[in-house]
Amino acid sequence: MVVTNACAPDPRVERQASWLADAGHEVIVHAFDRLEAHPTETRGSGWHIRRHRMGSQASGVSIATLLGLRRFRSSVLKVLRTERPDLVVLHDADTLPLATSVRRFGAKVVFDMHDLRHTWVLLGRPRSGPRRLASWWLEQHTARLLKHTDLCVTSSHRLRDGGAPGLSAWLTARGRSPVVLENRPEREGRQSTAPSDVWRVACLGRVRDTATAALLLKALATMPPEERPALRWAGDGVASEAARHLLRSGCNELGVDLDLHGSFGNEDLDDLHDGVNVAVAMYDPARGNIRDGALPVRMFEAGCRGVPSVVNAEALMGEVAEHLGLGTAVQWGHPEALAEALRSARTRRVDPTAALLPETERKAWLSAMNALVSSGS
Repeated sequence: MVVTNACAPDPRVERQASWLADAGHEVIVHAFDRLEAHPTETRGSGWHIRRHRMGSQASGVSIATLLGLRRFRSSVLKVLRTERPDLVVLHDADTLPLATSVRRFGAKVVFDMHDLRHTWVLLGRPRSGPRRLASWWLEQHTARLLKHTDLCVTSSHRLRDGGAPGLSAWLTARGRSPVVLENRPEREGRQSTAPSDVWRVACLGRVRDTATAALLLKALATMPPEERPALRWAGDGVASEAARHLLRSGCNELGVDLDLHGSFGNEDLDDLHDGVNVAVAMYDPARGNIRDGALPVRMFEAGCRGVPSVVNAEALMGEVAEHLGLGTAVQWGHPEALAEALRSARTRRVDPTAALLPETERKAWLSAMNALVSSGS
């Protein structure tokens, strides 16, 4: 498996590695440790992670990032040519350029698309002419590389006819029939115990812009001071420092108790959700992926601990949240509606089993992997 983050953690990649190892396969995850902040090797049960270091560099949209990704792919390819695996799973389009070379030495190639890479170029400047041109080129480049893959996997699909599209629609429109494996936990987490005299809202996850923090502060400002909840915010990312600065200033002005955390792993999720009444999983739809059908992992992580979420309306995540009973959908940019949704969900609990990964999806994915390995042997 190849992934362009440090896999520290990456729940989707680690779950897949564990399933394949349990099925009797030897699994190696090649990860890109951009900040050189993690061990070069980490061993799991029957699988392990090799982290490639290309010199410390930040993530984001820049020439340096693109050059770092190219060096990472070259480093991985050198190893793969020596080890000659039977199957290579390429996670997201940043790794897809490896497909052509990998196939030359006889390996089967799986493209796992749980993101639309070309939309990230528009982050922060969606109307920029040069960025729109770059986004178009990346999309065409990704589409051309699909012919070098043996199977495509993605993380969402349309819930109903006429409803919002899932990420599978992008692949289907280009002649591929993907296996769908949603980004959901397999087991329930520790159930949140929220005290009756304090209510708390949490927003946990990767921070790529400050838009969610700004909207949340506007929503809290519409509430009477005595009704405002405490706020827990956790996550790293390119905009994490800017978001924390905004939240410190805004919460201090509003008199809101703010509990700030940085990066976290799976082992921290129970504690981070403890005492939480409502989770917020809302994103600026202008940044890409949202209207295309991305489903927020944080909605499922909160749900498996009994915590309801408020998510984007007019997107697949809103339909899924309401269909599964995991939360409420609110239109982006309406702080009064967000405030009302938070108040309404304060005393609500959700069925944690509704957030878990369906066993049918896991079995279908594993069956497809085993079939590819068998066909190549």
